[in-house]
Amino acid sequence: METMIFALIGVAVSIAVGVKILPPLFYLSKFSYSNAKFSAIPITFLKEKEIVRLLEAKSLEELKNNIVSRDFILKGENAREIQHSIDESLFKIIKMARNDSPKNVALFYTAYMKKIDSYAVKEAILALKEEREIENKAMLEENREMIERIKANKENAQNIMAGYGWEINLEKSIEEIERDVEKRAIEFLHDEKIPKSYKKSIDRFVKSLVDILNLKTILRGKYYNLPIYLYGEGGELPAWKLEELMKVEHVNEIVSMVEDTSYFNGLKNAVADFEKYGVIAFEKALDCQILKIAREIANDDPLGIGPGIRFIVEKEFEARNLKIVVKAVEEKMQDMAKKLVVVE
Repeated sequence: METMIFALIGVAVSIAVGVKILPPLFYLSKFSYSNAKFSAIPITFLKEKEIVRLLEAKSLEELKNNIVSRDFILKGENAREIQHSIDESLFKIIKMARNDSPKNVALFYTAYMKKIDSYAVKEAILALKEEREIENKAMLEENREMIERIKANKENAQNIMAGYGWEINLEKSIEEIERDVEKRAIEFLHDEKIPKSYKKSIDRFVKSLVDILNLKTILRGKYYNLPIYLYGEGGELPAWKLEELMKVEHVNEIVSMVEDTSYFNGLKNAVADFEKYGVIAFEKALDCQILKIAREIANDDPLGIGPGIRFIVEKEFEARNLKIVVKAVEEKMQDMAKKLVVVE
């Protein structure tokens, strides 16, 4: 009798444990196809050797002929047109990632496209403020629609933007507006209703982005003596630390003050390049850190959304590298391009 009782208890415990474990496993299994696909797609344009090869092109036509890629299709006769085609390719890539991933994380990928589209939103606002023709460069349909409505009713631009989730005070300075647009774009990533099972990876990514944006704006502000507008608290740099960094006079001091963060080693290793090239060396080091963090998230969350975060971050940097290369070939500024691209 006792044996039977213990057996029944064992079955009950097993069922309870199974009920607790199975839902997460069920959710994670949904990522099997998408994560395998992301891992199989190469990241050609983050390779230093490939970027150096492309920079050897003597013309844009030669450059286009030298690029063999299923992901990025380069079209156009000048740098501006080709860069636009690269942006189009990037959006198609992220849409593919969204469509291949579970539906309950689709909003994250849409929010990431909003983040990239924030550059087009800033351009539209800048044109509005300067009272010149507004060019609609947005890729997302909702942002294109918003900008078209602004063009038709400029006096009501702020309310129109608020209706699409872009709560931006257009009475502020251009610098503050640019910060607010970027800040709102980051908030889109965090605000979307994603299941808690996947929130940890997204939260870490978003908080790291905020840290890096804060560091960039402080470094740039100190170096060029510009106003500094922060993005709020991130993951490793609380408000009190940001206040301390704001009080520093010399850029080099900032590096030593973040010794207790994951950003220190990259910045420390960039000190020599900073002495030669200026603050862009530190900005590049921080960009490399974004890549590193995205890959760490993928390693820590291999069965969830981690590989998807890594994939779209890598593809965004590939697109950025290609746009830099295109402009460099047109302007014959290959040496400058080598200082800006993020490669491994």
